[in-house]
Amino acid sequence: MMNGSGMRHVAESMANNEKKLGLDSNLCDFAKPDEYLQHLDADIHVAHTHFPDAFRDKIPKPFKTIWVAHGVVEHAFQNSVEQGLEKGYGAGDTWMLCQWQLQHSDASVTFWPRQQAIWQSLCDKNTKVHLVPLGVEKDFWKPVESRGKYLGNPSLFTAENCHYCKWPLDLFIMWPWVYPKIPNSHLHAIYLPTDQHRWWFPLINRNGCSYRATISASRFEQTELRNAFVSSDYYIGLVRYGEANRIFLEATACGMKTISYQGNPYADYWLTEGDQRGMANELIAILKGEIPARPKMEVPDAIETAKAMKEIYEGL
Repeated sequence: MMNGSGMRHVAESMANNEKKLGLDSNLCDFAKPDEYLQHLDADIHVAHTHFPDAFRDKIPKPFKTIWVAHGVVEHAFQNSVEQGLEKGYGAGDTWMLCQWQLQHSDASVTFWPRQQAIWQSLCDKNTKVHLVPLGVEKDFWKPVESRGKYLGNPSLFTAENCHYCKWPLDLFIMWPWVYPKIPNSHLHAIYLPTDQHRWWFPLINRNGCSYRATISASRFEQTELRNAFVSSDYYIGLVRYGEANRIFLEATACGMKTISYQGNPYADYWLTEGDQRGMANELIAILKGEIPARPKMEVPDAIETAKAMKEIYEGL
């Protein structure tokens, strides 16, 4: 799907970096059959969502397929349940699709150790789920000169896609308990979809979050997003189970101090996922400098992702 999703950007980055390794790698848009049908003769087909049946039926036999499991396991499960309960008979079933891919792909790939363990538990004993590092384009995502510091001392920035597994609900609940203890602090939150404003804004206006926050539906292009990273004091990305998503890695690569739920190996600071009152106290301590930064892993470069994928291709 050639949209603004992380799936699309990861797929594009992988294809571009595989070309640097000498592979003939092409990114296909499955909404345009005339485009993807040009590549039926590929040795290996890699799906970042799924292969339409019309395409799969046309691929010359034999062929090899790799499925990249982007969605969080629990999120895929929740989506399927909600779709089934809301739409009833004939609703889309992401969970079924994931299981089908695990059974029928020649290789499956994930970027997170926790999810690798869960996907592996759903496989037969001879099926392997590969763990690949999720790299970013570090020649772009790097510290640059700010065009002007964002409001707040300190300033917090977040730009998470509003799916249940990473939306800013906990952050908006706890922020009114945080900023009174941190003079001049300010929260900046973008990418809040307009079709969800009916629920978000009554919450943040009523509980006082919006008093010391700038919150909008804006979606920044990459240069503007990088400037936001280097113009803020902290990036806070509360992805469930402490996992590191792409935007968190980009913020970290730009030199930001980063805050996540406990478990994210690339974060400077962890919050204990749970009672928002406890998380608020932990965030206050972090912003006051009372908690030292934890040792964190180096963000992988996108070329490392391509090299790991190349090894899988060669193994097939």
